[in-house]
Amino acid sequence: MEDLLFAELKREVDLLGRALGKAIRTLSGERVFALEERIRELTKALRHAPSEAGRRELLGLIQGLSLPEAEAVVRAFSAYFHLVNLAEERQRVRVNREREKRSTPEAPRGESFLALVGQLKAQGLGYEEVVAVLSRLRLHLTFTAHPTETRRRTQRHHLAEVQRLLERLERGEPVLEELEARVTLLWGTTELRKARPSVEDEVKGGLFYATGALWQAVPRLVEGLERAVEAHYGRRPDLTPPLVFRSWIGGDRDGNPNVTPEVTAWAQKYARELALRQFVDGVDGQIRDLSLTEDRVAISRELRLALEEQARRLSLPERFQGEPYRRFGMGLRRRLRSLLGEMGPGYESTQEFADDLRKMEGSLEQLGLGNVARTFVRPLRFNALAFGLDLVALDLREESRVLSEAVAELLRVGGLQENYLALDPEAREVLLTQELATARPLAPVGYRPQSRALQTALEALRVWRARGAHVVSMTHHPSDLLEVMLLAREVGLYRPGRGLPFDVVPLFETLSDLQNAPRVVARLLENPVFMAHVQGRGGLEVMIGYSDSNKDAGFLAANWALYQAQEAISAVAKSRNVQVYYFHGRGTSTARGGGTAGRAIASLPPGTVGRRMRLTEQGEALADRYAHPELAYRNLEQMLYHLALASARDLYGQAEPLPEAWREAMERAAQRSTEAYRELLLRPGFFEFYEQLTPIREIGALNIASRPVYRSGRVREIKDLRAIPWVMSWTQVRLLLPGWYGLAEGLEEIPLGLRREMFEGWPFFATTLDSAAIALAKADLGIAREYLRLVEPKLAERFFPSIARSFERSRALLEETFQGPLLRNHPVLARQTELRNPYVDPISLVQVELLARYRRTPPESPERPGLERALMLSILGIAAGLRNAG
Repeated sequence: MEDLLFAELKREVDLLGRALGKAIRTLSGERVFALEERIRELTKALRHAPSEAGRRELLGLIQGLSLPEAEAVVRAFSAYFHLVNLAEERQRVRVNREREKRSTPEAPRGESFLALVGQLKAQGLGYEEVVAVLSRLRLHLTFTAHPTETRRRTQRHHLAEVQRLLERLERGEPVLEELEARVTLLWGTTELRKARPSVEDEVKGGLFYATGALWQAVPRLVEGLERAVEAHYGRRPDLTPPLVFRSWIGGDRDGNPNVTPEVTAWAQKYARELALRQFVDGVDGQIRDLSLTEDRVAISRELRLALEEQARRLSLPERFQGEPYRRFGMGLRRRLRSLLGEMGPGYESTQEFADDLRKMEGSLEQLGLGNVARTFVRPLRFNALAFGLDLVALDLREESRVLSEAVAELLRVGGLQENYLALDPEAREVLLTQELATARPLAPVGYRPQSRALQTALEALRVWRARGAHVVSMTHHPSDLLEVMLLAREVGLYRPGRGLPFDVVPLFETLSDLQNAPRVVARLLENPVFMAHVQGRGGLEVMIGYSDSNKDAGFLAANWALYQAQEAISAVAKSRNVQVYYFHGRGTSTARGGGTAGRAIASLPPGTVGRRMRLTEQGEALADRYAHPELAYRNLEQMLYHLALASARDLYGQAEPLPEAWREAMERAAQRSTEAYRELLLRPGFFEFYEQLTPIREIGALNIASRPVYRSGRVREIKDLRAIPWVMSWTQVRLLLPGWYGLAEGLEEIPLGLRREMFEGWPFFATTLDSAAIALAKADLGIAREYLRLVEPKLAERFFPSIARSFERSRALLEETFQGPLLRNHPVLARQTELRNPYVDPISLVQVELLARYRRTPPESPERPGLERALMLSILGIAAGLRNAG
């Protein structure tokens, strides 16, 4: 059956390719179309049968392109990938539907809710225990921005319309001409914004998915969980959504000067209005559909009392007399609309709105109309519980150094400490602990902050209403978190001996910080001020960063450091009877913790998962996973499957202790891997080699994202770079080096027999190697070599051969361990990579030519803007072709 579905995918790809070709010929002319076709033929031929003559012909053709022609070629292949990505999404939907049809309690689909409940039952859990696991489960998804997901909303609109037309075509409707017209509009639309995307653009882009596919998926997920329990136990529970949605787009100030308090205020206002309009639309649907009349039904006493209360508080029109559900819905609508600026009392909390919906639902159920309640009321209540009236809880994030600067000014004007920054961390902790024993503010009445740090910190706290957590990046010491509490006291949010109205979250990022994290957490939990806050919050949330740890120590060592940190932090918290919850700052590339989220959850250390987990979902991941309701459902189902099994294991199970031989082997491998990785980065000339080989400088100069790519103005070392552009730049040249370098040296420390034993028996080790395999499979040494023309020959000879040798050794060692090809567990990805490479190659080769021209063109040249535009398109095109690019 799936071969037939693949044939359907090929048919759609061919159809879209022909439509795109027709659009190119119509709007850009036969020459552009002929160039694109010839380049495509040559790259496909080279993939099939490499030859030096074919390579020379292809490179000669590309180097002879005029700038408009080069841009058109990049646009053509990029547009093709946008359409192919759409077709592949539809293919995933078809495959999901087919597999779901064949799923039964006896033979459930893998990583499904039916499989989940079946496995819990097989482990000996009864109905009540399974319901307890599912009821307490909470997966917090946190939206973040990403520079490779910068498609304009106009582009997304055209692609959404293409998807709708393909669905109609599949049903046999005669819409081919309309489909071709839509593809023509897509080709004729500029892909780039005129200026660098603003934080507001990124907020709109991220929240686009919340009110679309995710809004539809949440109620289905609860239904799916309830039905799976009923299928295995014969009883249907009453569950609530296991999902919570959060965002830090608009609140993440770490290194982004564009995230001002005004932007934070706007971001939460925009999200709240989106949510309220969604809820108003949902209630309008209930008013339209729930036309039951009192002369035919007897409503519950609870609903009747609620209607009487409405009549006293709200001035409602006389419409729908005798139709209680419609009338009750009018009251809900009025209270929602008041939050949008209309007159009258509004809801004071999400729970109040959800309680009203529950009254309506319960009344219908008492009438025996459970199907009506499930169809017309429950979905809205579930979305209210998952999203809330704010749509997403907004996080604030700031770097510890900036917070220290803000607190230093506050202590100085308060007359407590003239030079706080000169104190050692322990002295800072003592001072802050003593000061937080009182509720007094430090700044005199009417004081205007002198530094940007203090002004921004206080004003951000004042305007913050949709409170998520306050994340402190680059947490090094307990004082870094106590500083947030002191700033919160200044705006009236802190009371001694009580918890703040938000979590204060340490973010441990570098290798040394991860290794030191257990000691920092221990000191925090020994601190009476912070412990009172933790007890008031019901636990401690800790964020671990996958990005900077990778950039700092390399792939293998970073993964091991993250594993050990979680084990040790959990042990510290458990010894003090504190529940710790982890916030995983995963990226989309495998180098930054990407890959299959469900399997990553399954590989976490036993005893560290509990009932709640938080994950980041970045811009391009949002587009990949949540553009379609069925894809959103399946992705969330897989994550919840693994989270629930891990939660049940931590709650009821007893995990086997890790063999000491495995731990010792992993320690040796990680140390050797870090040595090899750092030796490369610290070798004289590496930074120059990296800058010349990759488009990192160009990524920094072009209008790709609202956040600068550098941590500081002067950039001469890797540590000055942010992790996303570091990974993104290596992806552009098709090396994906952060996802595998140092792996070979590390694995060679583990004997083959032991390595295979660890791979078969240790989910963490298997997932880590599997992630590296994906990075290696997507990389391409042949294309990477083409970028060497941009590098001084001496630098190229000093670095590239050793990188190539490490690549080949890593590949060989993984295949030896797997006893099979790299992507043996990913047949779909293997086929996609094989099919995509001939179409990504032209964009890469044109990018090399564009970089060469750009670097030799003076900044004042009139050609410069055109080169920048074409380069930007090539960067986004490669990201679209490879997916999960940063």
